Amino acid sequence: MMMEYEYRVVGINLESTPAPAPDPAKASSQLNVSREFIEKEFAEHYQSNKQNNTPLQIQNLLNLYGRRGWAHYYEGKIGHQVLLYFRRAKGESIAASDFSPEEQAVIQKLADEQKP
Repeated sequence: MMMEYEYRVVGINLESTPAPAPDPAKASSQLNVSREFIEKEFAEHYQSNKQNNTPLQIQNLLNLYGRRGWAHYYEGKIGHQVLLYFRRAKGESIAASDFSPEEQAVIQKLADEQKP
């Protein structure tokens, strides 16, 4: 029997200009909690320079997809973007879970079709 897969491709911009910091206001509206709560509970995430640490961002993204059954199988580069390719077996049963605030911050700019 031939295995069928579904795929996700995520681009990470490697331009020299730093990515904008995660937006606690956006996270608070997505999670239906106050901005103050987000900033207080996740102060380290929103106040650190982690958003400028590209290898850490990639590591977090790979782990996030891996926890949801996606296997990273290839990467490529177009211009200033590194493209990460993920796949998983179609119909694979993955326990649905909401994203944590930290995960929301990592994937907030992805299209719904790219999210794990």
